[in-house]
Amino acid sequence: MPDPIDRRMALALLGCGVLSTRIAAAQHQAHTLQKSPADYRLQFFSPEEDRLLDDICEMILPADEHSPGAHSAMVHRYIDLVVANSDRESQSVWRTRIRAVEDMAVARFGKVFTRLSGSEKADLVRVLAARAAQAATAAELFFLDARRMTLVGYYTSKIGLIDELGYRGNAVLAAFPGCPG
Repeated sequence: MPDPIDRRMALALLGCGVLSTRIAAAQHQAHTLQKSPADYRLQFFSPEEDRLLDDICEMILPADEHSPGAHSAMVHRYIDLVVANSDRESQSVWRTRIRAVEDMAVARFGKVFTRLSGSEKADLVRVLAARAAQAATAAELFFLDARRMTLVGYYTSKIGLIDELGYRGNAVLAAFPGCPG
Protein backbone atom coordinates (compact mmCIF):
# COMPACT_ATOMS: atom_id res chain seq x y z
CA MET A 1 0.00 0.00 0.00
CA PRO A 2 1.44 3.42 -0.95
CA ASP A 3 2.36 5.82 1.82
CA PRO A 4 -0.33 8.39 2.66
CA ILE A 5 0.23 11.80 1.12
CA ASP A 6 2.51 13.88 3.33
CA ARG A 7 1.61 17.59 3.29
CA ARG A 8 5.22 18.81 3.33
CA MET A 9 6.30 16.50 0.51
CA ALA A 10 3.20 17.36 -1.54
CA LEU A 11 3.92 21.09 -1.23
CA ALA A 12 7.59 20.59 -2.15
CA LEU A 13 6.66 18.55 -5.22
CA LEU A 14 3.94 20.99 -6.32
CA GLY A 15 6.35 23.89 -5.82
CA CYS A 16 8.83 22.26 -8.20
CA GLY A 17 6.29 21.75 -10.95
CA VAL A 18 4.86 18.29 -10.38
CA LEU A 19 1.35 18.06 -11.80
CA SER A 20 -1.33 17.91 -9.11
CA THR A 21 -2.72 14.77 -10.75
CA ARG A 22 0.70 13.10 -10.28
CA ILE A 23 1.30 14.02 -6.61
CA ALA A 24 0.43 10.60 -5.16
CA ALA A 25 2.65 8.77 -7.67
CA ALA A 26 5.47 11.29 -7.25
CA GLN A 27 5.29 11.02 -3.48
CA HIS A 28 5.44 7.23 -3.67
CA GLN A 29 8.50 7.49 -5.95
CA ALA A 30 10.09 10.04 -3.59
CA HIS A 31 9.63 7.64 -0.67
CA THR A 32 11.27 4.88 -2.72
CA LEU A 33 14.16 7.21 -3.46
CA GLN A 34 14.55 8.05 0.24
CA LYS A 35 14.03 4.59 1.70
CA SER A 36 15.80 2.39 -0.87
CA PRO A 37 17.69 4.48 -3.43
CA ALA A 38 19.02 1.37 -5.20
CA ASP A 39 15.42 0.50 -6.17
CA TYR A 40 14.84 3.86 -7.89
CA ARG A 41 14.78 3.59 -11.68
CA LEU A 42 15.22 6.56 -14.00
CA GLN A 43 11.87 7.73 -15.29
CA PHE A 44 12.71 10.63 -17.57
CA PHE A 45 16.40 11.14 -18.21
CA SER A 46 18.60 8.68 -20.07
CA PRO A 47 21.56 7.22 -18.15
CA GLU A 48 23.90 9.62 -20.03
CA GLU A 49 21.70 12.63 -19.21
CA ASP A 50 21.50 11.47 -15.60
CA ARG A 51 25.33 11.38 -15.37
CA LEU A 52 25.52 14.90 -16.84
CA LEU A 53 22.91 16.12 -14.36
CA ASP A 54 24.67 14.38 -11.45
CA ASP A 55 28.00 15.97 -12.39
CA ILE A 56 26.52 19.45 -12.68
CA CYS A 57 24.53 19.12 -9.44
CA GLU A 58 27.70 18.02 -7.61
CA MET A 59 29.60 20.98 -9.06
CA ILE A 60 26.85 23.32 -7.85
CA LEU A 61 26.81 21.83 -4.36
CA PRO A 62 30.03 19.80 -3.95
CA ALA A 63 31.04 17.54 -1.11
CA ASP A 64 33.33 19.23 1.38
CA GLU A 65 34.25 19.01 5.05
CA HIS A 66 30.82 20.42 5.96
CA SER A 67 28.50 18.37 3.77
CA PRO A 68 28.52 15.26 1.59
CA GLY A 69 27.22 17.20 -1.45
CA ALA A 70 24.50 16.86 -4.06
CA HIS A 71 25.68 13.47 -5.34
CA SER A 72 25.33 11.82 -1.92
CA ALA A 73 21.88 13.39 -1.50
CA MET A 74 20.94 11.91 -4.91
CA VAL A 75 19.72 15.28 -6.13
CA HIS A 76 19.93 14.18 -9.78
CA ARG A 77 17.40 11.42 -9.05
CA TYR A 78 15.13 13.91 -7.30
CA ILE A 79 15.23 16.09 -10.43
CA ASP A 80 14.43 13.04 -12.58
CA LEU A 81 11.43 12.31 -10.37
CA VAL A 82 10.14 15.90 -10.55
CA VAL A 83 10.59 16.23 -14.31
CA ALA A 84 9.02 12.81 -14.95
CA ASN A 85 5.91 13.97 -13.11
CA SER A 86 5.75 17.40 -14.74
CA ASP A 87 3.71 18.47 -17.74
CA ARG A 88 4.88 17.65 -21.28
CA GLU A 89 5.90 21.23 -21.99
CA SER A 90 8.25 21.29 -18.97
CA GLN A 91 9.67 17.94 -20.00
CA SER A 92 10.29 19.23 -23.51
CA VAL A 93 12.09 22.28 -22.11
CA TRP A 94 14.37 20.07 -19.97
CA ARG A 95 15.17 17.89 -23.01
CA THR A 96 15.98 20.92 -25.18
CA ARG A 97 18.12 22.56 -22.51
CA ILE A 98 20.10 19.45 -21.55
CA ARG A 99 20.83 18.88 -25.26
CA ALA A 100 22.07 22.48 -25.45
CA VAL A 101 24.61 21.74 -22.70
CA GLU A 102 25.79 18.69 -24.64
CA ASP A 103 26.02 20.77 -27.82
CA MET A 104 28.02 23.41 -25.94
CA ALA A 105 30.44 20.74 -24.63
CA VAL A 106 30.93 19.33 -28.13
CA ALA A 107 31.40 22.82 -29.62
CA ARG A 108 34.00 23.81 -26.98
CA PHE A 109 35.83 20.54 -26.43
CA GLY A 110 34.81 18.13 -29.19
CA LYS A 111 33.15 15.61 -26.87
CA VAL A 112 30.01 15.16 -24.79
CA PHE A 113 29.92 16.50 -21.24
CA THR A 114 30.37 13.18 -19.44
CA ARG A 115 33.57 12.49 -21.44
CA LEU A 116 35.15 15.82 -20.46
CA SER A 117 37.97 16.02 -17.94
CA GLY A 118 37.24 17.55 -14.55
CA SER A 119 38.84 20.85 -15.55
CA GLU A 120 36.88 20.96 -18.83
CA LYS A 121 33.61 20.34 -16.95
CA ALA A 122 34.52 23.05 -14.45
CA ASP A 123 35.34 25.47 -17.27
CA LEU A 124 31.99 24.85 -18.98
CA VAL A 125 30.03 25.21 -15.73
CA ARG A 126 31.97 28.38 -14.87
CA VAL A 127 30.91 29.89 -18.21
CA LEU A 128 27.27 28.96 -17.56
CA ALA A 129 27.37 30.26 -13.98
CA ALA A 130 28.95 33.55 -15.06
CA ARG A 131 25.98 34.17 -17.36
CA ALA A 132 23.34 33.23 -14.77
CA ALA A 133 22.19 36.81 -14.16
CA GLN A 134 21.67 37.36 -17.91
CA ALA A 135 20.79 33.78 -18.91
CA ALA A 136 19.39 33.71 -22.41
CA THR A 137 20.56 30.55 -24.18
CA ALA A 138 19.06 27.12 -23.57
CA ALA A 139 22.30 25.93 -21.92
CA GLU A 140 22.35 28.93 -19.56
CA LEU A 141 18.70 28.42 -18.68
CA PHE A 142 19.43 24.73 -18.04
CA PHE A 143 22.09 25.76 -15.54
CA LEU A 144 19.59 28.05 -13.75
CA ASP A 145 17.01 25.24 -13.57
CA ALA A 146 19.64 22.74 -12.39
CA ARG A 147 20.92 25.14 -9.73
CA ARG A 148 17.43 25.85 -8.40
CA MET A 149 16.48 22.18 -8.36
CA THR A 150 19.82 21.21 -6.78
CA LEU A 151 19.21 23.52 -3.85
CA VAL A 152 15.62 22.41 -3.42
CA GLY A 153 16.51 18.72 -3.77
CA TYR A 154 19.47 18.93 -1.41
CA TYR A 155 17.81 20.95 1.34
CA THR A 156 14.69 18.78 1.32
CA SER A 157 16.75 15.58 1.56
CA LYS A 158 17.70 13.94 4.85
CA ILE A 159 21.34 14.83 4.22
CA GLY A 160 20.61 18.52 3.65
CA LEU A 161 17.72 19.16 6.00
CA ILE A 162 18.50 16.95 8.99
CA ASP A 163 22.20 16.11 8.81
CA GLU A 164 23.49 19.49 7.62
CA LEU A 165 20.92 21.98 8.87
CA GLY A 166 20.09 20.04 12.02
CA TYR A 167 16.32 20.28 11.57
CA ARG A 168 14.64 18.33 14.36
CA GLY A 169 11.04 18.66 13.29
CA ASN A 170 8.34 20.79 14.74
CA ALA A 171 9.28 21.45 18.34
CA VAL A 172 8.16 23.78 21.05
CA LEU A 173 11.09 25.85 22.26
CA ALA A 174 11.22 27.29 25.77
CA ALA A 175 13.67 29.93 24.51
CA PHE A 176 15.06 31.07 21.20
CA PRO A 177 18.83 30.62 21.40
CA GLY A 178 19.62 32.66 18.28
CA CYS A 179 22.05 31.76 15.53
CA PRO A 180 25.03 29.66 16.56
CA GLY A 181 28.58 31.06 16.21
